[in-house]
Amino acid sequence: MIKAFISTLLITPAFFAVALLFLPWVEDVPAGLEMVRHYASYPLLILTMLLSLSFNQTRLFFVLYLTAIFLLLILGDVKLPEFFSPIDQYVFIQLVFLFYLLTVLFFLFSKECDIFSLRGFVRLIFCTALPVIPLLLAGEHTFFNPDWLSVTIFPQEISQKLPLPDFVVAFYLLTMCLLLISLLLKPAAVESSFFGLLAGAGLSLYFFPEMAKVEFIFSFALVLVLIFILQNSFHLAYRDELTGLAGRRALREQMDKLSADYSIAMLDIDFFKKFNDRYGHDVGDQVLKMVAQHIGKAGGGSKAYRYGGEEFTLVFTGRNVAEVKPVLETLREAIADTAFKVRSKTRKRAKSQGKRKSDTTQKSVKITISIGIAGNQGTDNTPEDVIKIADKALYRAKKKGRNRVST
Repeated sequence: MIKAFISTLLITPAFFAVALLFLPWVEDVPAGLEMVRHYASYPLLILTMLLSLSFNQTRLFFVLYLTAIFLLLILGDVKLPEFFSPIDQYVFIQLVFLFYLLTVLFFLFSKECDIFSLRGFVRLIFCTALPVIPLLLAGEHTFFNPDWLSVTIFPQEISQKLPLPDFVVAFYLLTMCLLLISLLLKPAAVESSFFGLLAGAGLSLYFFPEMAKVEFIFSFALVLVLIFILQNSFHLAYRDELTGLAGRRALREQMDKLSADYSIAMLDIDFFKKFNDRYGHDVGDQVLKMVAQHIGKAGGGSKAYRYGGEEFTLVFTGRNVAEVKPVLETLREAIADTAFKVRSKTRKRAKSQGKRKSDTTQKSVKITISIGIAGNQGTDNTPEDVIKIADKALYRAKKKGRNRVST
C-alpha cells in the first residue's frame, strides 16, 4: 500500500518535470506539427476512456469524458451559440476549473457502476450537463457576481503570482490533499489517474492563456493516466489482489525462464478449510495475508507466488534442496510462532437497563503450514515436473502430521 502511494508521488512530479524541460520549445514547432500538438489530447482521451471501460473503471471514464468536454471549451474547439458565449474568458476558465474539481471529488467518493445501468446513464447526463453551469454563469445574460472568487486567502506576495484566484487555488489544493489521503488509504489506478489529471490541469492553467503550453501539458497528463491504467492492468494480471504476492500467471512465466539449478517449494496452510468454516471468510482472508507476508520475506534468494486458495509457491534459483531446507524451516517456525488473534463478539444482557451489550473478546489461534520441496538437480525434470514432485512432498508432510517440511 505504502509502496504504491510512494510510486504515484514519485512518478507524477518526475513526469511533469520532463514536460517542463521541453516546454520552452513547444511554441517553436514547425507549422505542420501545430495541428498535431493541438489535437494530440483527443486521441489520448479516447484511448484512455476505452481502456478505463475495458477494466470497468467507470469513475475514471466519466472524469475523462468531462475532461474532454472541458478541453473542447478551454481550447475553443467548440463553437457556442452567442447566448452561451462567455464574456469574460478569465472568469469562465475559473468556473470551468472549479466545477471540474467538484466533479473529481464527486467521483472520488462515489462507487463504480455499470455504465449501461440507470445510475451510469444518470452520471453520463450529469457530466454532459455540468459544463452548462459555468457557461451560463459567465455568459452575457447572467446576474452572477464573480467578486466572491476574488477573496484574498494567501499573502499578497503569493496571491499576485497565482494564475487563478485564491479561492480556486485553495480549493484545488484541498482537492489534491483529499486525493493524497485517498491514495494513502486505498492506492489504485483510478485515484492515481485523478491525481495525475489534476496535477496536469493545475500546471496547464498556470501557463494559461498560452495555448501551446496548455495543449502540451494536458497531453502529458493523459499519457501519465495511460501509464497508470497499464500499470494497473499489469498488476491485475500478475499480482494476487488479496495477498499482494505474484500470481499464478507470473509463476508460469518464471518457470519458462528456469534453466540452471533450482528448487521449488509448495506451501499449504494447515486445516485452512476448517478454520474458514469456523471463523468466516473475512478472518480467513486475514490469515492468508499474514502467511503471505511471512512467505514474501522468506529470503534465501526466493521468489514468492500465490498458487491458488491457501497454497503458495517459492522458487529458489541456483539453490539445491539441501540449501533451501533451512530457509523453509525458519519460515515454518516463524509462522507457527506468530500469534494470530481472532476477534469474536459475545452479547451480554445488562441487568439494569435490560439491553443487550456487545463485548469484543480476542483469542490467539496458532497457524501452521506444511511444506514440500523438490529440485531439478541431477535430473532432466521440467519445472512442471518439479512442482508435481514438490506437491507430492507436501502431501507427505501433511500425512506425517502437518507443520513440517518434507522432501
